[in-house]
Amino acid sequence: MNRLSHKFDICIIGGGMAGICAAISAARHRAKVAIVQDRPMFGGNSSSEIRVHVSGADRHNAIKNVRETGIIEEFRMENLRRNPQQSYSIWDAVLYDKVLTEPNITYFLNCSCMDARTSRARVKSITAWQLTTYTFHTIEADIFADCSGDGILATLTGALYRVGREARSEYNESIEPEVADSKTMGLTCFFMARDMGSPQPFERPSSANE
Repeated sequence: MNRLSHKFDICIIGGGMAGICAAISAARHRAKVAIVQDRPMFGGNSSSEIRVHVSGADRHNAIKNVRETGIIEEFRMENLRRNPQQSYSIWDAVLYDKVLTEPNITYFLNCSCMDARTSRARVKSITAWQLTTYTFHTIEADIFADCSGDGILATLTGALYRVGREARSEYNESIEPEVADSKTMGLTCFFMARDMGSPQPFERPSSANE
């Protein structure tokens, strides 16, 4: 078992869309960046593991003229050029290449944030476990960004957080509800459907509810 220590300007926890956009943006402003991702590829829910379409404020063109540009649009344009077949594995490669080609980014894949050290209400370092190398990485940074999706760094450091949707009046967001609520995104099991040409039998697993 190995233990390594690192020092960066900024450490991003999470390699989904928010995390890699934050990492690339910081790197292009000459910051030395670490990005810690607990999966073997980047992309988060949009990766080949989960396969959720990338959609922002435009809601897949349902709302006109509000589509995000910038780094996320770079990803989408590159994917259109290299991946007309819309393969999620190729999408993984597009995102990986974008991170790999930024010289100021050091990435840690298969690496889970396990602990954090704070001082005077500031995060000073995190410790992450990398399963593939059996290594504990301790990362110090001037700035930490929790882009994990489940708020792991916020939880480890005792930061205030909320669950649900803000009221429209809090941040002047017209698409938010008038009253704050506890609603979050839905979820489902990943499934595939195929036309077999005839009825197919299904045996319910013993562990499944009727």
